[in-house]
Amino acid sequence: MESLENIQYQDELNANKFCTVFLSIMCGICILIWIANELGIFIVNSLSMRIGMLISCSSLIAPVIVYRKTNGRHPYYKYLMLYSVTVMAFSIQTFLTFHGVLLCIFPLLITIQYADRRMFKLAAGINLAGIPLSVLLGYYVGCWDGNMCYANYLDQKTDSLAARAEVMNTNHLFQLILFFMLPRMIIFCIICYSTYYILKTRTLYYERIQSEAELDGLTRLENRAKYNQRVASEYRNLNSVYVAFIDLNYLKKINDECGHEAGDSALRRAADEIRKLVNKTVHGYRLGGDEFAVIFCNYSQDISYRILHDWEKSLKPLNRREDPVQCSLAIGTAYATKPFDIDKVMKEADENMYARKTEMKAHRSD
Repeated sequence: MESLENIQYQDELNANKFCTVFLSIMCGICILIWIANELGIFIVNSLSMRIGMLISCSSLIAPVIVYRKTNGRHPYYKYLMLYSVTVMAFSIQTFLTFHGVLLCIFPLLITIQYADRRMFKLAAGINLAGIPLSVLLGYYVGCWDGNMCYANYLDQKTDSLAARAEVMNTNHLFQLILFFMLPRMIIFCIICYSTYYILKTRTLYYERIQSEAELDGLTRLENRAKYNQRVASEYRNLNSVYVAFIDLNYLKKINDECGHEAGDSALRRAADEIRKLVNKTVHGYRLGGDEFAVIFCNYSQDISYRILHDWEKSLKPLNRREDPVQCSLAIGTAYATKPFDIDKVMKEADENMYARKTEMKAHRSD
């Protein structure tokens, strides 16, 4: 099975490519709107349009250029795209049109392409804070929708530009908060809440893949693939390691005389006992067949031995009394401090386990 890291990496590259195309299209649309306004098709103030579109196009074109140089392989490229779309949405809301408030969902659309809840929360927080800021800046220096409301109202009352300007430039902070900021922020929160469930579903999909990739299907202990992953990363940084290599005695005989279902049941019961040792610093694995391993990370040899010894004394029977074949656990251990080769420590524990296994068979009467 393909590793989870490779699946996530390829999925992120595909998302980077899709979002880059999206940004390119948005940049093209902004340029067309800019040209249309210069030709007199739209009626937005030319200075506001130029400022807004210059900021928007500059922010959108930057990640497109970076993508052409890196193919979107840099781990922080997705954050650059998020920043670019946020700046574009903010500038349009401030300088161009009150309809630009709808653009605040674009950063959310970018983030749900990735199985990264931190990115979504960052986009939600920045854009939620940007709504009141864009309302204030739009009121004082940009294109505020309230201005248009007042202008339409005054058209019916007077033709005096001075009277119209007097109303439009009055400080209406309470009205801004009550009728413009709060409704938009509430609507945006509702959008965030619903969109978050899309991302959550995507995250659960990855967790299911991870479960299949890293857990043994029969015992639900971590498997050899997870062990190999930690060998390549986490175990290299340990100061000490204590390995218990565990073998289930007489599994083949159980399978031959009682059937594979009985053998699987014995493996699951052994795994249930091993799971009692497992925590964040003690890892339990089924390496394959009847072989298990428990690895104590950064424990002293004395403490590791005591924990394992107490556990071994409290082991529940792996069989019923009436079962024709009685299985047991053979355990071999090894300890090493930094620097060490985890494979050599595992091999030493394996050899000690086989020595213990031979000793146990020699004392068995049947």
